[in-house]
Amino acid sequence: MKTIILATILGAQSWKSKEHTETVATNLTNCVDLGTTCSVNYTHTSALNRMVKSAAECCDATCALWTCGKGWKGSVSYHDNIGKSNEKCCDKTCSLVSCPSGQGTIPSLANEPGLEASYCCADLCSQHACYGSWTTDPSKAKVVNNTNEACCQPSCQSVTCDSSAGLVLDVSKADTAGTTSNFCCLKTCKYMSLNSECPAGYGIKPAVAANLSMTLPSGVSSSNETCCSPKCSSKTCPPKTIAVRAFANDFADSVACCQATCATYTCPFGWVAVVANDDNPQGAAPAEACCERTCALFNCRSESNSGWFNSTDTNKLSSTIQSYKTCCDTSCVNYTCPAKSVLRPSPETRPSTAVSTTCCEPAMCPELRDNRTSMADDVNCNMKNQSECGKSFWTFTSEAGVKTFVPCKFQAKPLNLCRLDDTNITTNCSGL
Repeated sequence: MKTIILATILGAQSWKSKEHTETVATNLTNCVDLGTTCSVNYTHTSALNRMVKSAAECCDATCALWTCGKGWKGSVSYHDNIGKSNEKCCDKTCSLVSCPSGQGTIPSLANEPGLEASYCCADLCSQHACYGSWTTDPSKAKVVNNTNEACCQPSCQSVTCDSSAGLVLDVSKADTAGTTSNFCCLKTCKYMSLNSECPAGYGIKPAVAANLSMTLPSGVSSSNETCCSPKCSSKTCPPKTIAVRAFANDFADSVACCQATCATYTCPFGWVAVVANDDNPQGAAPAEACCERTCALFNCRSESNSGWFNSTDTNKLSSTIQSYKTCCDTSCVNYTCPAKSVLRPSPETRPSTAVSTTCCEPAMCPELRDNRTSMADDVNCNMKNQSECGKSFWTFTSEAGVKTFVPCKFQAKPLNLCRLDDTNITTNCSGL
């Protein structure tokens, strides 16, 4: 019996609190008889009839003194409970709940009481579909959320590529993470055109610049092969041709950049080559560009009464000095006839030569032509009376066709007859 009482006493001592006012009982008794008062955060044991040596052995620690472990959360409603364990003093939190595959503990509930996965768990970002302006962010795969902002990262589709600046979306990166135009956009030929990216002697045709599908390789700001077309200024002309300066800025496939030079041109009749123009382009009017007009093309009769005539002198015809004096033969109008000669009729219509008879005729010719009449072959001067004698002349035509004219003259003495005036025998009269 003593052994049992001793064991009971030793067991009761193991509940002894370090924070209590100790009242010593000289004899073993129970807690009811002692009427003890427990200190703060201690309470009477439920076994009040237990035999103890002192009142201190009658008080047990409450949960108010217990610190909950990881994954557990205390509650003031448990502070008066007798206990020294998580199970007695705390609530199990959601952090200890095992979530199914593809889910994780809701962060806001991780330290809150919870026992069911349906309450404590939600889908991970790995279960969220990112699309459109968003793309998957692998670093957020285990984040518990289901929004684009929390689970995804912006894709290149979220970037505005400025078409007015010649930029378009790189479709190969549409679902790739990106936030800058440098990474997400492709440059087009329009970009090159706006920034004058073509090398010297090249340019971008307006139709190419307007076609935004004419994109450059990724990461490239210029591509001659894709966008640029050669201009005439980039062309090297072959021998005996020359670049047309007026076409320097025109595209080489739209105009003739090079033209044959005058060195290869044969001037037409009436023109003569200008040696100094050999290296000039023939142009649309090669004769004008390469040659000079000669007197062969000069119209000496452009003014009918000018007194000038087209010449047959080869020296004159080859001259390039365009003037009446250089190119033309003068008329007889200013010719000075020798003695006993006068100008032929309408001298301004007769080209002058070195032979005087070209312009001149015997002085008797005007008298015969204007005042006298040639007699018939069977009529002679001696058949004319005095009044008719001074109005007639005789004409003789030789076998060679040369005409000779002899005027009639009245001779009062000694015969008082109309006779041939052999002192005024005349030939080479115009119009007779």
